[in-house]
Amino acid sequence: MQRFSYRDVRLRFVRGRLWIGLRVQESAEVLWRIFTDTRWWPLWGPSVRRVQVRGSTVVVHQGLRGRVWTVLGFSVPFFVDQVGPGYFWSWRVGGIRATGHEVRPEGSGASWLAFTVPVWGIFYLPVCVRAATNVARLARLLSSHASDHEDPAPINGNSFSTEKKTANSLAPGSSERVG
Repeated sequence: MQRFSYRDVRLRFVRGRLWIGLRVQESAEVLWRIFTDTRWWPLWGPSVRRVQVRGSTVVVHQGLRGRVWTVLGFSVPFFVDQVGPGYFWSWRVGGIRATGHEVRPEGSGASWLAFTVPVWGIFYLPVCVRAATNVARLARLLSSHASDHEDPAPINGNSFSTEKKTANSLAPGSSERVG
C-alpha cells in the first residue's frame, strides 16, 4: 500500500479559496473516472454514505442534481454548478458553494488530485486529504484490474468484487437514479 508523506501534499490559496492537493502515481483519466461517477462517492468521500441523482446519468455534468446522505444520517440536496475544461468540477450542497474537485496530470504517470474549499471551510481540509487518499487507493485497484478487463464493484460500500464487466462499466449499485 502506498503511503503518502507531507511532501506529497500541497496547500495553496487560489482565487479566494483554499486548494489542497495530493500527488499520486496514477493517471488523470482513472482518477477523473472515480471522481466523477457518483456511484464511487460513498467509497472515497468520508462524509458521504449514499448518493441519489436525478435523471438517468450518474456521471458528473453541469446541472446534475441529487441528494447525498451524510455519515451523520441526514441528506442534503446537491447541484453541480461548474464543470471546467480539463479535469475540474464543483458543486453546491444544501445551496452553499462547497468543494471543487480537480485532477491535474503531471507527467510520467503522476497526477495531482485536489480539492478547493472556501476559506471558512478550513476545518474540512483533513477530510479532503482523506478523500484524496481514498480516491488514490481506488485508482490503484481499478488500474490493477484494467489489464484483466475487470472493474471492481463495491459491495456494502466498503469491499469489492471483481466480476467480469464491460470495459466502460463502473461500480454499479452505490448510487441511485430517480426520474
